[in-house]
Amino acid sequence: MAHAAKLNALTDDLISAVTPSTPHARQIRHLRDSALKTFKAQQHVRVNQFEIDARLEGLLEKFYVLNNDHLADALKPRLDELAAIPNNWRPESLALLLALSDRPAEKTDINKALEICPDEPAEQQLTWAEIIADDPLDEEGIWNDVEYESDYSEHRAHSLSDESVAEPTTSTSASSLGEQDVATLARAFIVPKDHELLDQVKELRNRMTSMHSGSELTELQVIRQVLLMLHGLPTDLFEAGPGGRIRTRHSCRIINIAPSTIDHVLQDYASLGSQIAIVRRFVASSQQSVVLQSFQAAVQTRLSDFGRLLSNIEQNFLQQQTSAVVSLLHVYAEIDHVARPLVRLGGLIPDDAAKHNVRAVQLLNNLFKQTCNLQLVGEDEESSEVADLLFKCLEPYLRPIRLWMIEGKLIASNELFFVRSDDESPDRGSIWHSRFTLLRQADGSVFAPDFMQGIAERIFKAGKSVMFLEALGHHRDISERSGHSLDVARIMRAASNGLLPFSEVFKQALNNFTDALEESETQILHQTLMSQCGLQTTISAVNHIYLGVHGSRFQDFAYAIFRRMDRGSGWDDRFLLTELAQTAFEATDAVMTDHIIVRVKPGADQQTTSSHDRRVDMLGRIVVEYSISWALQNVLTKATLAACQNAFTILLRLYRAQYLLNQQEWTLSIMADRYKEQRVKELLALRQHLSWFATTLKGYVCEVLSVVSKQLTTYLEAAADVDGMIAAFDTFQLDLTSKLLQQDNLAPIQGSILAIFELYENLALEWRHARSVLSVPSLLKEYNRQLSFLLAGLRSVSRIEGEPAWIMLSERLSWGVMTADRK
Repeated sequence: MAHAAKLNALTDDLISAVTPSTPHARQIRHLRDSALKTFKAQQHVRVNQFEIDARLEGLLEKFYVLNNDHLADALKPRLDELAAIPNNWRPESLALLLALSDRPAEKTDINKALEICPDEPAEQQLTWAEIIADDPLDEEGIWNDVEYESDYSEHRAHSLSDESVAEPTTSTSASSLGEQDVATLARAFIVPKDHELLDQVKELRNRMTSMHSGSELTELQVIRQVLLMLHGLPTDLFEAGPGGRIRTRHSCRIINIAPSTIDHVLQDYASLGSQIAIVRRFVASSQQSVVLQSFQAAVQTRLSDFGRLLSNIEQNFLQQQTSAVVSLLHVYAEIDHVARPLVRLGGLIPDDAAKHNVRAVQLLNNLFKQTCNLQLVGEDEESSEVADLLFKCLEPYLRPIRLWMIEGKLIASNELFFVRSDDESPDRGSIWHSRFTLLRQADGSVFAPDFMQGIAERIFKAGKSVMFLEALGHHRDISERSGHSLDVARIMRAASNGLLPFSEVFKQALNNFTDALEESETQILHQTLMSQCGLQTTISAVNHIYLGVHGSRFQDFAYAIFRRMDRGSGWDDRFLLTELAQTAFEATDAVMTDHIIVRVKPGADQQTTSSHDRRVDMLGRIVVEYSISWALQNVLTKATLAACQNAFTILLRLYRAQYLLNQQEWTLSIMADRYKEQRVKELLALRQHLSWFATTLKGYVCEVLSVVSKQLTTYLEAAADVDGMIAAFDTFQLDLTSKLLQQDNLAPIQGSILAIFELYENLALEWRHARSVLSVPSLLKEYNRQLSFLLAGLRSVSRIEGEPAWIMLSERLSWGVMTADRK
């Protein structure tokens, strides 16, 4: 009852606080009953206090991990203090705070959190009053000097006197607060000046700054100026001229040395300093390319070694224990021996005007050529050093190549690699052709160092093969290949043999490196496309549908189309034509009939075209589409299928001619009885010529299609990778287009053949109804004219191109012309 009464009172207070104005008593009662019913119906389980503590511990650990120690240190004592206060609702309160928190590690202002920290009680300071209360200052002997001697002093050896052991101590009387005593104590720490040494330094500095032309210097002073200049420091004898070149600021004289000699020696030092300055400026510059950064770090190491040599030379002159010969020529010989490799490296630095990726490629080329040249002239030691630089710069260059060949991926920010991704989401049917491309230079070569030109195509194909296999769902273990790297030790051992040129050894090592990463991805992809993706089956289906390998089934399909065409309108319904094709080829195992679609492209205006001309044009507008998977579309391209479509159209026209001639066979006996009539003789002669032409041309076309198909199978079996398969289909397409006279420059010959095909339609009209546009003699004359033109055109182009198939066709067609001439 007490709980119910308390709940009722709290509910009344809640309704009074929430409602905006004083409601009616009935409304208050309704709200009160509804709220009480809701409260009593809720069965909430209490918060798990152990879970809350664990979450808070994890939050503290997160603060420490994120280097937010101040926030963690401010939170922990508060939690400890809260845990010491007995409160039954502590877990619920903390759970509410955790639920309301929003990324406390990032958004908490530590300054505001520390502001509400309770002030720590100030530590009690020790006062002089407390000290004096314990030890009064008026005790006897408190201001006397203290003797720091232990009781064991009486046991020390007699050979040591008291003066040698005990040191005088500063009187404690100086620690009093008087001004005079403080000054006395401060003077005890002042070191007196050595005026003589300071005067010597000032005199030397004044003499150097007042240097002018003809100043007389010692050889040691000149060497000091030279060493400072080679260190990259400002000197009084040398200065930096235009372009950063070092030149002598003043001419000087040295006793017992001719002025011309000293000028010549100083010019040599200035030239050496100019070349070293180029290296120093490159080391101090900011480079974006990782190759240039690697070269920069390696040059920095050699520059540091050169600096240590200069310091050692300077140290030899400064050491008083050893006597050193002061000689400008000796110092120059000693420096030049070490500086020569550094100077050569300065000559390898590419021009700053080019882009950073171009400079990186130029640097790799320069290092490779320099290594080969040094080996040729017999400087094996310097050749090894430059080769070591080449390998250090080549390592970051090969890193994206290794990633590309192993995982088929590119680093988006890398502008040095010669493979580019042109489209991130292209049509998957062309990803092999359009997704990745080789970056080429103006001369057509790959944007890569000269020693990589021979393997760039292999690297490109290997990465594309890995990418293609990944897209097909073939995932391979890359852990074994990830450890492969360029065998530098083996290269250096082989290069140490003077009989083997470094260029050949290095290129062989690159080939081995490529072979290790490439492994067999290209062969695996080739096998996958042929077997798992069904390339062989698809080729067989294309041969049946487009090339009429199974003649009877192709004839059934063609004749079904012709019958619909002769019936009139409505024949071009794509659903009915598709059904005809699927029915004709459903017995062929290689053909998936649900992948066949037949449609008719829109043609010319039927109002301005005669019926027989429209009928001839109809055959060229029938398009058969066979759907293939996206993987095979990368190999069997649209251009190849377009060539197959042209072959299909030629076959369809030949079967149309045969279809029209076959319809006339049942009336041949009737026409034979009237053979003496002139019109009948002409009709039979025209039919005979057209029948011979259709048979000859069909035999040629079928023979060409058979030969080209067999060659395609041979080329595909010999192909080593996807590019080889694509090349085989390209050859197939070119042969098909060429041998079937479908090239653009053969348009007159194509027009002549099409005109002869129109004669079949005219013959059919004349045969049935004598309604041909032209008379029978005119049709026969037109046939002889077109055949003569076709034969002349074939002989002309075959004489120029040398195509054997055209020569064979022209010889076969010449028989018909001679027969016509005899008649």
